[in-house]
Amino acid sequence: MMRNGLSVAMLALLSFGTAGASAQGCDPLVESMQIAAETAPEVSVAQARVQRAEADLAEARSLRRPQLSTFGRSGVGDTGLTTNQNDNQVGLRLSQRVFDFGDARLAIDSAEYQRERLAFDQASAEAQAAYALGSAYLAAQEARGRMAVIAERRDYYARQLESVDALLVRGGATRAERAQIAAQLAEADAVMLELRSQEERAGARLEAYLGRPAGVCEDVQTAAELADRLADLQTADQALDAVMAANPRMDATRSNIRSLEAQRQRQRRSRLPVVDVVGISSYTYDDAREDWDYRDRIGVDVSVPILTGNALGARSDRADAVLEEQEYALRQLQRDLREQGGVVFRRLLSLRAQQVQREAVAASQREYFEAIAGEFEFGLGTLPDLVEARLDYERAMLDLVAVEFELKRQQLDLMLLTSRLP
Repeated sequence: MMRNGLSVAMLALLSFGTAGASAQGCDPLVESMQIAAETAPEVSVAQARVQRAEADLAEARSLRRPQLSTFGRSGVGDTGLTTNQNDNQVGLRLSQRVFDFGDARLAIDSAEYQRERLAFDQASAEAQAAYALGSAYLAAQEARGRMAVIAERRDYYARQLESVDALLVRGGATRAERAQIAAQLAEADAVMLELRSQEERAGARLEAYLGRPAGVCEDVQTAAELADRLADLQTADQALDAVMAANPRMDATRSNIRSLEAQRQRQRRSRLPVVDVVGISSYTYDDAREDWDYRDRIGVDVSVPILTGNALGARSDRADAVLEEQEYALRQLQRDLREQGGVVFRRLLSLRAQQVQREAVAASQREYFEAIAGEFEFGLGTLPDLVEARLDYERAMLDLVAVEFELKRQQLDLMLLTSRLP
């Protein structure tokens, strides 16, 4: 009975002029969140960072590949005790790193883990965009649900005002009674305007994320979509396992730690030699003969840092400190996610129980109001009693709407924590 009354009020509200439903139908919540996750500028920024990481990885891989460069030299210098000579040279230099104590491998590993971290950051950005749209979507639905309750009150008092006006002409009602009903009707109009503003603000956010006006579906359809995404999470342990196993923020932190471990090892090996095989092919001008001469040379270059002013030690210490910081950050994130997952799931259980109780309260208040209304029609009750009973019923319905949408918001929070957002 309660649900039927709310559905009738919703139809009345739509005819009263609510915004948000598109002429072609509604946009389902899951599909709308998917569009937001694909088109949000935050996601595009994250994608650009992934591309930057891929470029860094390509640069790291180049350490293992041959390096070819051209060069030109020109100079004047002594060639003996009494002579000097012009030295003009142009040619190609080909080098290949052959041994570096794992420096190239560690550089590649670090770049790969950084790319992996940024990919998880992109997934997190997509989830945040979908979550923001979902929050706006539920805000629009909640405003519509509250407007449905207020519209039912408005229609009721509008009919009562017409009846009182007719009775006032015949002396069957007082001006005080008419003023009381008119005040309730004006209060309903004021609340309706505020709720309409809330719905329009939510609709503006939806339009900003979707790039077009959005049609909000009925809350029953949205509740089914949310429940379907969380159907396999029946216990607190299942919810916590899902939170700890699939959260992109935690995966990103783990990848960052692996990258920092590779960087630390690389810094610790920076004092070891790097061996390159170098080949040079060039033309050199001999001013004694006034002729160009072709020369080839192949050899081995060994580079070993000896004195750096403690720069290498400082870099190694910095790498150790950054790695330790990220390890502590991971532990803190794990603690926070475990706490949030437990709180959200227990809140869900509490709200489901509250929803049943609120439905029972609303049904009882409706029965009480109908009884008072019947007595009033036969002259056995007073107008203040009727108004108070009507307001009590309305408050019960508004409390029920609040519980239902708080439940949906908690489901959305759990979907964010467990990476169930589209």
